[in-house]
Amino acid sequence: MRARLPLLALLFALACGGSAPQREAADEVPSTGGEEPAEAGDDVASATEPEPATTEPATTEAAADELAEGDPEPTESAPTASAELVPADPAAPLADEARAALDALPTERIPTPGEFYYRSNERRHDLLQPRLEGLGGAVVGVGSDQLYTLAAMSGARLIVPVDYDCRIPLVHAFYAAFVPPSETPEALVARFAPESEAESIALLEAAHEGAERERLVRLYRRLREEMHEYLQRVIRRVYGGRPASWLADAGYYEHVRALFRTGRVEARCGDVTASTTLRAVGETLQRLEVPVQVLYFSNAEQFFPYGEAFRANVAALPSAERAVVVRTFRHAELPNAEHDRWHYMLQDMDDFRARLETGAYGRMALFLEDLARAGAPWVGEGLSTMTRETPSVVLEWARRRRARD
Repeated sequence: MRARLPLLALLFALACGGSAPQREAADEVPSTGGEEPAEAGDDVASATEPEPATTEPATTEAAADELAEGDPEPTESAPTASAELVPADPAAPLADEARAALDALPTERIPTPGEFYYRSNERRHDLLQPRLEGLGGAVVGVGSDQLYTLAAMSGARLIVPVDYDCRIPLVHAFYAAFVPPSETPEALVARFAPESEAESIALLEAAHEGAERERLVRLYRRLREEMHEYLQRVIRRVYGGRPASWLADAGYYEHVRALFRTGRVEARCGDVTASTTLRAVGETLQRLEVPVQVLYFSNAEQFFPYGEAFRANVAALPSAERAVVVRTFRHAELPNAEHDRWHYMLQDMDDFRARLETGAYGRMALFLEDLARAGAPWVGEGLSTMTRETPSVVLEWARRRRARD
């Protein structure tokens, strides 16, 4: 997301939350976006994911900038991954070739945004579980620990975070150091308790060296208290008897722990609208025969247009049957999930690609326009779905414009 730097940096910062720290009470709805902001400082500015202004249903025909050539055509999916290079068992070691390929994933040099979204305030990931179960493959997306929840629910065998904020890989480095030696969710949460600070710093120092080690230790000291408070809430996140977090279920936690122990969480700093990191992720996963079964954007799409590089990045991601795009947003006509400030959307990956390829969808708001106009059964209480069967008012606008021209 760094192609058009000053403007895009501002937009992405807005996407990631408020400018001041927000603390979420145990039973209150959070007041920031996809994640909660931290305080400003050397390595920290604020904590969580993008928070947008409410999307109003005011899109008109003029918003469909380009004309469609016809109905979306199906895109081909990559075959289901073999277990040679990346075994399906998350506890099995990666092949040397897979390890080298993941290690070689590039990063992009991106100026530090003003906001730092190191924790999520999306509460209702449990709504996604029935659709994600059994997908396997890889989870690719923005953000921090919410990716672990999606990976646990889907049974993923790889997690590849690609975030515009280059501090987010440092947060993943915390978990990489702390999760393997922590046998339970409670033990992990305790790594951020005041009495564990010395031991936790020793773990970070043992896993890293040089300037990176110093930066991690400094960041841990700044975030430790807020992360401890946050994780104590996350570990209790259960709705209707269904866990909504990777820490709220022993099986979920063990799955994520296995991924960390076998080096299957590979975080990078990258701009999803540029042509380097996400493109390389797609090419690498194609080579490793691991499909991207969950592509997670939180609400970041509301802050950038679907340009040529972004479309090419999405096209480069291999996928298999049932692959989905997961996003969150607010919209006046689409109700937020109960106990949450967000509406959740699942879109079939092949439908996402097909609609992008028409050229009629220049921004994510146009997908929301389709949803709002289509109504039930695609729009639900807090969770909507978009498939090839979801009617497209945007394509109708494009056809009419083409007929007039």
